[in-house]
Amino acid sequence: MINISTPNGFTKSVTNLDSIQKNEIMSEVKNSIDDSDLIVISKLNNLRASLCQEKLNVSYIKQQIEELSSFNQSQNYAYLTSLLCPERSRGSKMPSQIPVPSCSFQLHNSITLTTNASGNVAFVMNPCFLASESIIGSSVTIGETSYNIRNFVTSAWVNNNNTLTGSAEDNNWVPVNFFQTLPDVYDQYRLVSASLVIRYIGRLDETRGQIGGAIFYDELPTMGGQVQPGAGQVANTGSPYLSKYGIFDYALDAFYSKTNMTLEGVRMLYFPIDNSYEEYTKVMNDSILAVEDGLVDGKVVFNPSRDYYKGVFNWFFWAQGCPSATACFKADIYCNFECLPNARFLNYMPVSINNVYIPVDKRKEWIMSIQQHPIMKANEDITGEVGIPDIFIKMIRKFKNGLPGFDRLRACGLIGAIPGLKPGLALAGNMIQQSMQIDNYC
Repeated sequence: MINISTPNGFTKSVTNLDSIQKNEIMSEVKNSIDDSDLIVISKLNNLRASLCQEKLNVSYIKQQIEELSSFNQSQNYAYLTSLLCPERSRGSKMPSQIPVPSCSFQLHNSITLTTNASGNVAFVMNPCFLASESIIGSSVTIGETSYNIRNFVTSAWVNNNNTLTGSAEDNNWVPVNFFQTLPDVYDQYRLVSASLVIRYIGRLDETRGQIGGAIFYDELPTMGGQVQPGAGQVANTGSPYLSKYGIFDYALDAFYSKTNMTLEGVRMLYFPIDNSYEEYTKVMNDSILAVEDGLVDGKVVFNPSRDYYKGVFNWFFWAQGCPSATACFKADIYCNFECLPNARFLNYMPVSINNVYIPVDKRKEWIMSIQQHPIMKANEDITGEVGIPDIFIKMIRKFKNGLPGFDRLRACGLIGAIPGLKPGLALAGNMIQQSMQIDNYC
């Protein structure tokens, strides 16, 4: 008598199985096993063979165990991990059906946010932005005055003016240098993943007030920076489109919004809004334009071409009633960019091709999962909620009572005889060897 467990969890006891019964049972197994299952089974079979030798090659056994573990943390899920944990996903790339040689880097910088006399502060930022240092020194002419662009260009703004109450529009926004202006080594970029983490760093005995985060899909057509009118002093640029963010209820009414206690902090994730966010965007250079009149409330307003940035996804942070006039918040930004190098530096940049492609429906599923909870506490982790797949757990659930033994799987052609298996194994090997050695999982 032979006991065989089927994928549905039933155990069949049979004696002298005929070919029809064998085909029926193995057909159920074949219909349930996918490519990743086949690779795991084959690797387990190879490990079993290594353990059954008269003389054990410990080094080879160790290598097989490590490869099995590496495959379980497959690069297929690196993109999902990058979206969930941008902080630990340095060097990640976006999966593409037609990949091109590219390089990647993580932009990580931090600033402190100081509250006004009422304990209020607001911050807004578009993470989908990079500029080249070639823009520094170029000029914009408004009327008879030429304004030279100085120091930096940015998509981050802060408002801690004493006029900020949280209940009325306020246009006292100041551009913040988050070091998005880079040396002229990249021509194009796309944002793979990003997060904004804001923590309270003030005195614990003075903690009070509330903080919150929101994600807006508002079109913000201006970039911030500094200009110098001729030989005059350096002045900040302005943005008339940000005045409405002085009303914090506007953030509370947003589709993506969350309010936390001050000590809890805020962590916000980025996710692509549509397919256009998977396309490369030109790094902003000296092709920056001003609005038609050029000045609003006496400040120069930059209105760059849409070829150089995507201005619809915006993070917003607000704090109200917190310790007054204190640098009590620290904002950390983590942006993982995939870039196409400038042709002059192509021979000096570590470009590579990302061979992993994830079907569109699977990517949509992951992004929709993240959209359920894109704003959280500073130390919160939603990896468990979205569920990064574990291949072994998936197989355990699928084959609750176990799989037929290796001999039977081999006899039925499920080990070493399926044409698609060898390419799958080769792909798995490449995935392991080309792994970017990231701490993928939070």
